[in-house]
Amino acid sequence: MLTTLPKVYLLLTTSAIILLWVGYFIRSLYRERTKVNPYIYSSYIFYAFFIILWILSNAYFQSPLLTYFDESVAIFMALFANMTSYLAFAFAFLFSCRLASKHSDKRLSKWQFGLTSITTLVALIVNVIPNLTVIGVTIQAPSVFTIEFGPFAPLFFLNAFLFVILTSINFFKLRKSNIKLNKEKSVYLMIGIFIYMISTIASQIIIPVIWADFSYTWLPPTLSVTEALLIGYTLLYHRLYSFKYLLFWSLSYSINLILYITPIVIIYSSSSNPNLFYVYALSIIITGLFWDKTLKKSKKIASIIIYKDQQTPVEKIYKIAEEFKYSSSNAIIKLASILNTPKEELLLIGKNTNYNIFIPHLNESHSALVKDELDYQIHYALETGNSALHQVQEKMDQSKTALILPIFGENKLISHFLISANKHDNATFSNEEISAIQWVLTKVQGYIESEQKVRQSQALANSIAHEMRNPLSQLQYHFEKIKHHYQKNTEHEKQEDLIKNELNQGCLAIQKGAQLIDIILSEAKNTTISDALFQHYSISLLTQQIIDEYVFDSEEMKQKITLNLEDDFIVNINDTLYGFILFNLLRNATHYFDEYKSSISIRLVRGFATNKLIFRDTGPGIDSHILPNIFDDFFTHNKKGGSGLGLSYCLRVMHAFEGNIVCYSTKGEFTEFVLSFPRIEGNINALNTKPSSPPLIKDKDNSLKTVLIVDDKKVQRMLIHTFINKDNLTLLQAENGEEAVEMATNNKIDLIFMDSRMPIMNGIDAAKKIKILYPHLPIIALTGESSHEEISAITQVMDGYLTKPVSKTQLLQVVDKWL
Repeated sequence: MLTTLPKVYLLLTTSAIILLWVGYFIRSLYRERTKVNPYIYSSYIFYAFFIILWILSNAYFQSPLLTYFDESVAIFMALFANMTSYLAFAFAFLFSCRLASKHSDKRLSKWQFGLTSITTLVALIVNVIPNLTVIGVTIQAPSVFTIEFGPFAPLFFLNAFLFVILTSINFFKLRKSNIKLNKEKSVYLMIGIFIYMISTIASQIIIPVIWADFSYTWLPPTLSVTEALLIGYTLLYHRLYSFKYLLFWSLSYSINLILYITPIVIIYSSSSNPNLFYVYALSIIITGLFWDKTLKKSKKIASIIIYKDQQTPVEKIYKIAEEFKYSSSNAIIKLASILNTPKEELLLIGKNTNYNIFIPHLNESHSALVKDELDYQIHYALETGNSALHQVQEKMDQSKTALILPIFGENKLISHFLISANKHDNATFSNEEISAIQWVLTKVQGYIESEQKVRQSQALANSIAHEMRNPLSQLQYHFEKIKHHYQKNTEHEKQEDLIKNELNQGCLAIQKGAQLIDIILSEAKNTTISDALFQHYSISLLTQQIIDEYVFDSEEMKQKITLNLEDDFIVNINDTLYGFILFNLLRNATHYFDEYKSSISIRLVRGFATNKLIFRDTGPGIDSHILPNIFDDFFTHNKKGGSGLGLSYCLRVMHAFEGNIVCYSTKGEFTEFVLSFPRIEGNINALNTKPSSPPLIKDKDNSLKTVLIVDDKKVQRMLIHTFINKDNLTLLQAENGEEAVEMATNNKIDLIFMDSRMPIMNGIDAAKKIKILYPHLPIIALTGESSHEEISAITQVMDGYLTKPVSKTQLLQVVDKWL
């Protein structure tokens, strides 16, 4: 049995712990993301406050103050202990009623309010009127006393324990709640209250009544710290450790403590006069040396007892980090098995527009979004709660998502999401599981990024091989037709028209091939899309023009497209990039024309803030579990040889247009892409989407001008020569930068077209030497590279640049500008 002073110190320490906890509890409430109903938490705060007063009143009876003051003070303290314990029970009942309430505002039922009011009034009366609950206190020494109860004491204690029983019933009700987190929390709530109930019944009813021994009355106040902390923990935190996990750690440390305490007990009990100093010193040294080693063994034993396995689920999750070195997909499958989630519904995906709504909340907390936690928060929030959280909840409901874990890349920006559906057994995700996954994802983030780069390189190689065959084959086809027309015996005028048409189609094929090269290079370098070439267009005229340019396999295929472009509006875009988006959507949709007898409809919808183009096909549709991934880099589905660059690039292009693209689909019915553009005011009729004619070289003074063409590839020099060859131009050629410097020194040059990358001397170094001699001589770079570093180096030395393959229009515009 503890002596007097240790009991007092224990009770004072208990009250201090609860007081500090309440302060932390109140502080934490202000950091909540949603404003909870104050009645729930305020009832707990009052409960904890009266628990502290009850503990302090019990400390009085264990302290020397009991003998210092007379019996009247002891009677007052006994009555004070009665009322504080009763009020603690009453407020515990109140917050349990609000937790279990089915009302949206968590108000009390009439019978609950009436019962609390009546019993509180009765408790106050029987404790204020003398000799009803406590008649006297016989004091022998601190902690040695006897309380003589009055006639109404049984009624008072029955009142108090009525609340304990009703509170327990409310906690049991939470097990049947629609809020899954309530079921988990009810376990902790019931454990806390049962520890308190059992200790109180034993020490303050059974022992005093049967043996008239009040020496154990300090025990329930001391153990009340368990109840106060467990209840506060479940109220404050929405991400709990699983009961099995806590049991595992408790058992592990208990086994380990037994290993070290047992020898001390044996030595102490077997020796008639043990030297405790040496025993304690030796035990401390042994504990320090072997504690970690024995704890590992104890954890294995505890894991076998609790989990029927030598490794806990958390330890297995930590080991998943090694799997990411070899394959992210295999690691995710193993993780799904450990978490007991469907393997096909645990996804590691890149950041995309379908999950934009979650990003502000994930950035704010730098933690996970858990559907069960969100349901709990919103359920107990005020009716005027955060509407943004309601939208997140609805989105997670629609996508059947239970967990979203962000992976943060460079500059602490989200680069990937780990997304999971509910577990097979519908259990909640525990705190230890989420913490372990977050640790793993942080550690393997580099592996994920590296794997993505490897996949990117492979996809780019496949994309170049696959995509470039189409325009080159088309070019070959049109040139073969030109040969065929020449061989045919037709009228001269008709033959010229046919040849002209085939040449136009061949040029268009080359243009599309060049466009694909630019896109592939842009993707490889992860460069941003510049708005320098954006112009205002009529969306209706531009869309019609692009549809007309699209090469359909047959006229019948073209007839399957329905256009409704009457609701016209202005867009600020690049026509080539917009054409790529439409071509990509058309190519994806027409892929299924033969198999599904599907059709395409394109319509325009004007809005107040945004205007939309809706592209819909009645093809096979997309599975709901596939839909979130379609805008990911390199994602392909049901198509052989695809690069997976198409839709991800479409998304980036639409974002560059300050718009967006989203997809809706129902399997077996339709797929619909909605392109949103910002609203722009202006006169649509004044816009012209047709390309202007190439400018003519202005011959102002009829004098000859000399142009130097520098490129290590002869075909490139000849192509430029063909494009700008005019009577008033003298055209010179050089194969490298060294030759260019020599020719510029020995000839009067008016304009230089300079390839940036050449052997012997590159274009940038040659331009620097020429500019020293002739600082005002215009030099235009020809580059197939579009990286920021290359362009920056070019613009510091030269007067402009053109990207290969160079068009005739671009060359003539440059010649016209400088000459």
